Amino acid sequence: MLLVLLLLYLAIPLPNPLFPQDYSTVVLDRDGQILRAFLNRKEQWLLPPRPELPIPEKLKIAVLHYEDRYFYFHPGVNPAAVLRALSQNLAAGRTISGASTITMQVARLIRPKARHLGNKLLEMLQAAKLELRYRKGEILTFYLNHAPYGGNIVGYQAAALRYFRKLPEQLTWGEATTLAVLPNAPGLISPDSNPDLLKTKRDRLLTSLFREGVLDQESYELARMEPLPAGSHPFRMLAPHLGQWLKDQQAPAGGLLHTTVERQLQEQVEAILARHLKYLAYQGIANGAALVADTRSGEVLAYVGSQNFFDFATDGQVDGVQAPRSSGSLLKPFLYALAIDEGLLLPPTQIKDVPSYYGAFSPSNASETYDGIVTAKAALVRSLNVPATRLLYRYGIQPFYLFLQSNRLATLIRPASEYGLPLILGGAEVSVWEMARFFRGLGNGGRIEPLRVLQEPEEKASPRENGAVISPMACYLTLNMLRELQRPGAEYYWEQYQNQWPLAWKTGTSYGQRDAWAVGVSPQWTIAVWVGNFSGDGNANLAGAKCAGPLLFDIFNYLPKDPGMAWFEQPAGESQTLMLCRESGYLAGENCPDAVPAEAPRFMKPLPRCPYHQAVYLDSTETYQVCSLCWESGTYHRVSRLLYPPDVVQYLRGRGQVISDLPPHRPDCPGQNGQLAVQILYPQENTRIWLPRDFGGALQKVILRAAHRERDRQIYWYLDQRYLGSTANRHELAVELQEGWHQLEIVDETGQRDRKRFWVGRKE
Repeated sequence: MLLVLLLLYLAIPLPNPLFPQDYSTVVLDRDGQILRAFLNRKEQWLLPPRPELPIPEKLKIAVLHYEDRYFYFHPGVNPAAVLRALSQNLAAGRTISGASTITMQVARLIRPKARHLGNKLLEMLQAAKLELRYRKGEILTFYLNHAPYGGNIVGYQAAALRYFRKLPEQLTWGEATTLAVLPNAPGLISPDSNPDLLKTKRDRLLTSLFREGVLDQESYELARMEPLPAGSHPFRMLAPHLGQWLKDQQAPAGGLLHTTVERQLQEQVEAILARHLKYLAYQGIANGAALVADTRSGEVLAYVGSQNFFDFATDGQVDGVQAPRSSGSLLKPFLYALAIDEGLLLPPTQIKDVPSYYGAFSPSNASETYDGIVTAKAALVRSLNVPATRLLYRYGIQPFYLFLQSNRLATLIRPASEYGLPLILGGAEVSVWEMARFFRGLGNGGRIEPLRVLQEPEEKASPRENGAVISPMACYLTLNMLRELQRPGAEYYWEQYQNQWPLAWKTGTSYGQRDAWAVGVSPQWTIAVWVGNFSGDGNANLAGAKCAGPLLFDIFNYLPKDPGMAWFEQPAGESQTLMLCRESGYLAGENCPDAVPAEAPRFMKPLPRCPYHQAVYLDSTETYQVCSLCWESGTYHRVSRLLYPPDVVQYLRGRGQVISDLPPHRPDCPGQNGQLAVQILYPQENTRIWLPRDFGGALQKVILRAAHRERDRQIYWYLDQRYLGSTANRHELAVELQEGWHQLEIVDETGQRDRKRFWVGRKE
């Protein structure tokens, strides 16, 4: 009957897994070194097993010699040891010797129970089951991975790192023997409580190893001279914000997280960021964050969430890589790239830069000035707000919003209608992580794919998302534009060097100067940095080019460079050659006097023809314009003229550019045609105007604005058919307006006119 019960017990399967999977979360760099470790749910340091790392021979020899010399010869229970322990305990009248083998200790570690004879017998039976199920090497590994080493330290990996700050394979004989004797009575002989007893037991084990020929004389003497650890040491911490983010995102229950981070690069980027913030702190700027990724693979190589994780005074534990902040101008390159594919422009195409009104919203450039008209390239390089807003209006808020949303911009949490046109000027929040991902997409042929921070086996790696959301050629043209941004300090030293590495980069400064951004991309590297205050406080000194730009280039200059990857190659088979008007940058029309070739995406939508070069018919003396109603056969000729709209002409002249007046139409012509020469700039049709107030609350006048293409022309102003006055050259008029709908009309000396209807309200 007893035999039957024994067989039934042995037939009961062992727990699977043997031990609860309650491991510490351990974040590793790309070479397997620890970046950060976390306590498990029991507040223990229990590192996950690493099968790829064999148990060091020194530790294995020391443990077997101390705990179980016949481990490889017994079936889980050592009969000789049992008989010896029984005789010694009976002679002493109390328990002074145990007979536990390593296998029995594993059985006890699986299900800890009080120590008495009944439980000892159960341990023996459990040990027999373990021997039947597992190989000796596996059982020894179970023991070393789960043995207690004093305090809350469990397992030899944690013990080696906490006591000696070493990887297990780096242990000396003195250190290996120290760890071998610790599990025997961890509460009694831990380094924190009784170092003398620990040293006695360690030296006794060393002596035994020496006498049996395991150690030679020199190794033995050196091992005895080694000091004991003064106590446990904290784990060294690198990339702490990344570790915390991964723990929260990937492994709340613990485990190994193999990252793509390069330790040396991480250390250097942390040092560079700390150095910059030390200087910026004198200006009231406390925080910064940086990320470096491989443009080709998308692997994150450095992740720095703040200038100092332990700087509690400035909220250093906030993860600036993931924290959402106002985007400033960072989204502009993507709008320009999309606009290229949409056929709205190419880099040489001109965009109006004049005061513009979209309902109650009127953007302004950072300089508070206007150029009249600029090329798309100049508008992007100079990060002009007015052309960017005009471009978003033409492209469409909803399509641009859907582009961001479909590419999983996680910080885009409101509907498109709530963002409106300010979306392109910093109205949305983004993170360093997301901006690195998006800009890497520009350098990756338009494929905006997830960044990779965890190493994955090839067979488990997520498939590449092959679909480009921006054409490779549009990306190439946009990167070439961003390459032209002037680097920090360029006026002093940059142009002195002929071999500097190119970088496409963009800065951003949020409204209220709360955030300073700089993001750069090359064929090798993608770098994103943010500088500001986690508190959200603005600072007059905070600007992307001044604060974040130097940090970006300090990091970029440190990175190794491959001469074969200095700059992006033009995508093969992705381009077409278009003939553009040299002046306007639009597709050359029949009236354009000079056309130049330009590369464009092969499948872009058709680019509009030049709207500014127009055919004008003049009389023989070129005194008047004529048309079919007033010309005389043989006395007129056709000429091509560059005719900008009146608002553009006004600002071009204000910058000192000479704009030739167009001759007036023949006065006796029964009908006049041609382009409108007079234009109301503000208000626009159906504009809603809220009456402004001064600091005392009194209502103020509203400034009405207009423009004329010709110089020194009079404009006559009428409001609701009531004459207001006239202006010359600078066409602005301050008017007291009443609530309700109004109609504004302007007329020039030749009778050309423009009308706009608008509404006026008053806020109490």
